[in-house]
Amino acid sequence: MKKIKYFAIMLLIPMILAVAGCSGKKKAVKYYDSDFISALEQGLQNRWNYTDTIKDTSNIKRSEYTKMVNEELNSVEDYKNKKFKNDNLHEEALEYINALHQQKAAISSYSDSSFPVKWSNSYNKRTDVLIKINKIHKLSFDSKYDSYWTEITRNGSSVENKSKREQQISTLIKHIKFKLSKNEDGFKTYDANVKNTTDYSFKTFLINVKLLNNKGVVVDTQPVSVENWSKKQTNQLEFETDKDFSRYKIVKDFIE
Repeated sequence: MKKIKYFAIMLLIPMILAVAGCSGKKKAVKYYDSDFISALEQGLQNRWNYTDTIKDTSNIKRSEYTKMVNEELNSVEDYKNKKFKNDNLHEEALEYINALHQQKAAISSYSDSSFPVKWSNSYNKRTDVLIKINKIHKLSFDSKYDSYWTEITRNGSSVENKSKREQQISTLIKHIKFKLSKNEDGFKTYDANVKNTTDYSFKTFLINVKLLNNKGVVVDTQPVSVENWSKKQTNQLEFETDKDFSRYKIVKDFIE
């Protein structure tokens, strides 16, 4: 009898271990990186196919704009709640879906004079994100869509370069620190030696220095400019004022 119980127990052990092993297995996580890329490519091609059917592209109707955007949204919208293995791609996927919604929001102003600007801004945003996605994962389309893709990459690169320039200018301005250098007859001179650390040279670099009192009220505004400022060149910026102030704020005016 004992021997029978022993064999019964020995037979149960593999079964118990198998059950324990199964319960310990984790369900594989499904990532949607490649699915999103495929959906993005298909959505763009659907949009381009529809655009080819529009008879007068110089006078696109409101319904046609809406259809164009929906061709893409219908393809990629669901991926905003999906898991991605590549965090950067996930971030840009969300940005792209938001850019499409921004285009759709612009269409609500179709009858207003503001529509061309809103549509252009949303188009710039959309092409900029597409350039970033393409850097993460090379997008592929049928050769018949080459002209569409060339237009998008050209505009996206332009937006990207403009954004890079603006960011570098903003950083340069943040690092300008004026110090009192002269005080004569109530007029005070403030100057700052500033190196152009950007990747760009400027024909004209004009900023406004807003002087604020301790209540945050602007008591004076002084323009400061530099002409023909080459990259890596250090220039002295200065302004004069007879006003008392607690702090200052530098605002970009005109830079080319």
